[in-house]
Amino acid sequence: MTEPRRADWNTHGAIDLISSALLAAATVASAWCAFQASVWNGVQTRALASASVAQFAASREGAVVDRNVTIDVGVFLRYADADMKGDRKATAFLEANARSEFRPALQAWIADQRSGRASAPLPFFRAEYRIAAQDRIAGLDTRVASDLKIANAANHHSDAFVLHTVLFALSLMFLGATAQARRRRTQLTMLVFGALAFMATFVSMVRLPHAPLRDDRAAIP
Repeated sequence: MTEPRRADWNTHGAIDLISSALLAAATVASAWCAFQASVWNGVQTRALASASVAQFAASREGAVVDRNVTIDVGVFLRYADADMKGDRKATAFLEANARSEFRPALQAWIADQRSGRASAPLPFFRAEYRIAAQDRIAGLDTRVASDLKIANAANHHSDAFVLHTVLFALSLMFLGATAQARRRRTQLTMLVFGALAFMATFVSMVRLPHAPLRDDRAAIP
């Protein structure tokens, strides 16, 4: 009777030892996944905030562009009207006081008109007509697109870590049931299910990208 009892005790002891070790590992892994999900949420929040700031800045720059184009159109119409009336004083004044970004295009158009090229494009469709704010808007739009891409990726990574937290909780349920079961076969079944759930989730978790501990959004996949 001593040997069966000793074998039975050894079996139960091994099951308890393995389940306890897996419980500890699954608890730590679950906490790590929860931490990573939280950090990725922070990355997403910062990226969305940066995108919003850039978008508002682009809107302000767009208002500046609209204002400047309105001014340039007004100057051009006044110039054309004064030129048709032969008012050289007014045309000279308008040409000299046109905005610095508009003046090269206006002067190129005037030169074409004086040389007899009546079909020359209007100043607004010339390469000389460049508004610096438009370049800034293009840069801000690129930044918005980049930040949104980072935010979407961070949201995906956060959801993945939340899912793995749930899967580790599932393995914890099976491993916890191992200690509660009275029959050895039931204990072994719960231990096998818990171990398989833990190992599969752990292998999948290792392949997930870890959240950056500093704000290095350019390196986020």
